[in-house]
Amino acid sequence: MNLENIAHLAEIASSIAVIVSLIYVGAQVRQNTHALKATTYNAVTTNSLAILSPMYAQAEFTEFLARMQVDPGAGTAADKLRFHITLLAAFRHWDNLYYQFRNGTLDPEMWRSYDRTLSGWFDNDSWRAWFRNNAECFSSSLRELVCERLDAPMA
Repeated sequence: MNLENIAHLAEIASSIAVIVSLIYVGAQVRQNTHALKATTYNAVTTNSLAILSPMYAQAEFTEFLARMQVDPGAGTAADKLRFHITLLAAFRHWDNLYYQFRNGTLDPEMWRSYDRTLSGWFDNDSWRAWFRNNAECFSSSLRELVCERLDAPMA
């Protein structure tokens, strides 16, 4: 075997090595994407539970929230602030969920389930009014989404 044949074999071997490397990198990227989505979903679930737990675990909070949803104007100054912060946390969470969905780190099926849940809160007049009064606190993407849900102009 002459030097020219050895050079051709070396080129073939290096081409095969490059192809194998690209396949390996592709598999690693897929695994990393899967791990990122799993981590995002875990963080989203943890945050959701942290927001919801006072609503089911603390009777006083549940009563407060029910009362404020009926007539937020009738609450004390402390009640109004507490209601504001509660809704700020809920909508900030929704903003994050929508961001994660738009960037591909939240699975579309999971986004739809969260979106249905959060959109359902707009059946309550107090939530709709609060969002209209505080829309500027959130991303333009969320404001547009909420406008679509409410089918009405938003601030």
